[in-house]
Amino acid sequence: MEQLQILFFTVSGFLVSRILIKTRLPQKIVHLMLGERHNTLSKTLFYLVTTSAVISIFIPNAITVLTLLPVLELLSRAFRDNGNHRLPTILTLAVIYGSNIGGMGSVTGTPSNLVLIGYLKANNVAGVDQLTYIHWLIAGIPLVIILVFVAWGVLCLGFQTWRENSAQIRMPFAPEATEHVWQRRAVYLTLVYLLSSCVLSYLMTELPDCRNGITIASGVVTVGFAVYLFSPRPQTLSAMLVLRDLVSGLPTRGLELLVIVIVVGAGMYVLNIETWLSGKLVMLIPDALPLLGLLLIIALITTFTTEIFSNTVVQLSLFLILLPLSKTSGYDPVKMLLVVTLSCTCAFMSPIATPVNALAFGGSSGRSLWRWVVVGALMNTVTACVIAYYIFKICCTL
Repeated sequence: MEQLQILFFTVSGFLVSRILIKTRLPQKIVHLMLGERHNTLSKTLFYLVTTSAVISIFIPNAITVLTLLPVLELLSRAFRDNGNHRLPTILTLAVIYGSNIGGMGSVTGTPSNLVLIGYLKANNVAGVDQLTYIHWLIAGIPLVIILVFVAWGVLCLGFQTWRENSAQIRMPFAPEATEHVWQRRAVYLTLVYLLSSCVLSYLMTELPDCRNGITIASGVVTVGFAVYLFSPRPQTLSAMLVLRDLVSGLPTRGLELLVIVIVVGAGMYVLNIETWLSGKLVMLIPDALPLLGLLLIIALITTFTTEIFSNTVVQLSLFLILLPLSKTSGYDPVKMLLVVTLSCTCAFMSPIATPVNALAFGGSSGRSLWRWVVVGALMNTVTACVIAYYIFKICCTL
């Protein structure tokens, strides 16, 4: 039922993203990011990482990327005059890092979080009852904040953004192009979507006996959004959305790459690759390590292996290893599996490591794959260290 609810949220989020783009919210966001004084590239990156992370806490991160792709294009045009050919790569990575990080902030942020809950419940692991929507937010949002600053620092260091000349920034549109007659209504609609998603997600985790009814309610909300957006307004006799708006401006190459990633991941799962992979990964985990060292090894193995294999396959493979290991070592299995779950969404090196990476990579142009890999490797390493330490030291209980 949780997966079906996520599907309803994804459809609703897609519709909301379409109306935001149609009502020129990307132009408004770019105008606010750059400001009248033309903020530096470093500040713009911070705003971009933060914006994508905050949105991804509450809506699927793939929808976040679809919403922000027009922002990337506008920002690239704004900074184009400074002659920096790395800009498309920098801006795309900012959205990818923020979107993947934001998914850690709530239990419904990514499917991987729900896989963790389902696996713990299926194996009757003690402590799973503490992984509620509210408890996850309380523990997850501080981690998201920390990693937002980490991502910003890695991007600034990796691309030496302090060398950019903000005087060369040119706003790629006139001020009046940031307004639309339905823009405020679109913002209100977005707030309704976010609030309803949070409430329904909370009820799904807190009221397990009512999951069928909550899932139906989620579907009703999705249908309600569709009816509202496609129904003609009495004043103008025109609808906020028409069918062509659903495909207008979608990144064809990004969607093609996304489909490939999903099909390959599904194929790995059907072929039971996780069992084979677990037999290989078990050799990388030492028999006796202090808990912090073990969590760090787990985080590094997870994030770098996900660059090659589907994150779900990597997640399940390590679950097969770590749950029995926790029984012999006496370590908390929830912590060990939680590190895997958080780390499998933090694969930043490869454009095909996660659906978010694939969508963003194919949806923008002019990227440098070499810089993507190098900076991503640094981001992988730092993020793994932060997650391991956070779960060990701070996140004692959710």
